[in-house]
Amino acid sequence: MKVPQLHVGAGSRLGPLSIFPVWTSGSGSLGISTGTHADVAVTELASGAQVGRLTVTNNGPHPALLLEGELLEGGQQHRTCARDVVLGPGETRDIDTFCVEAGRWEAGETSHRRQARRAPLNVRSELANGLNGERGGNRQGRIWERVRRFDAARGASATSSLLEHLDRFKDGAHNRFDAAEAPAPLEGQRGVVIGLGRQPLLLEVFGTNTLFRRHYRQLIDSALLDLELLPPQALASGPMPGQRARDFAAQVQAMDFGTFDGGPAAVEVRNHGALRSRNVSRAAGTVTAAGIAVELPTRRPQLAHLTGWNTKHPLMEMA
Repeated sequence: MKVPQLHVGAGSRLGPLSIFPVWTSGSGSLGISTGTHADVAVTELASGAQVGRLTVTNNGPHPALLLEGELLEGGQQHRTCARDVVLGPGETRDIDTFCVEAGRWEAGETSHRRQARRAPLNVRSELANGLNGERGGNRQGRIWERVRRFDAARGASATSSLLEHLDRFKDGAHNRFDAAEAPAPLEGQRGVVIGLGRQPLLLEVFGTNTLFRRHYRQLIDSALLDLELLPPQALASGPMPGQRARDFAAQVQAMDFGTFDGGPAAVEVRNHGALRSRNVSRAAGTVTAAGIAVELPTRRPQLAHLTGWNTKHPLMEMA
């Protein structure tokens, strides 16, 4: 199972960010709901709350997609999804999470809310750093450390809450850059390459234009919060050359995730009625990628979502 043909368009700038649109040669509709359009309930575990686990239920009529780095707000503390998850209609499952609010554990609070917001790239990159096992244990501790960087840069949160920093940024009049100035999604666009400091940082691509549109603004909002951590010289960097974006896309496109049913034994193929899903991940050279593939009847398996990271980018080692 390979990444479909990727086509990288002309880039735009938003401060020091270089944003390149991506199109793919993938198939049409997947019939999946995501973002705020997915009716997914989130609660603490019925058997007792755990930092690294939450229970999610799809109350909608279509399969639902939750993304790696998606924020699950409330409960005993705020969490973020550890990896992509597909849920069939009516399906309930316990999923892996990481805490992004080190200073609160509020007993008795069981329900979460979803606004489909994403963790900043500084935090999401730590999820990617652990894909190939090179970073060792205590990923939770490193994620807390990355969240604390916002405490230092933008003023302390009483509970070291990533969500509080996102709320402040959304409502702040003194932010360095405005998300409204980001390029609008283009016809048929399914992803982006984001460069920072003249180097590619990530490529994020979805199986359809609709899935991409459901998450594009949240991706830009989260990336802009990352800019609050950067020194002036990084903010003054020029645009990333388009050839670097195309070269990075070619590295991601070259990845092969194996056959849908023949992946690593630890990666389970899940059935969701007519649709099946399987998480995928791969590291090759300086690029690591993870996402989720789906299979529909009479259709070849295809990627519903994939994020590729440049592991040598300075942001990957910011914490």
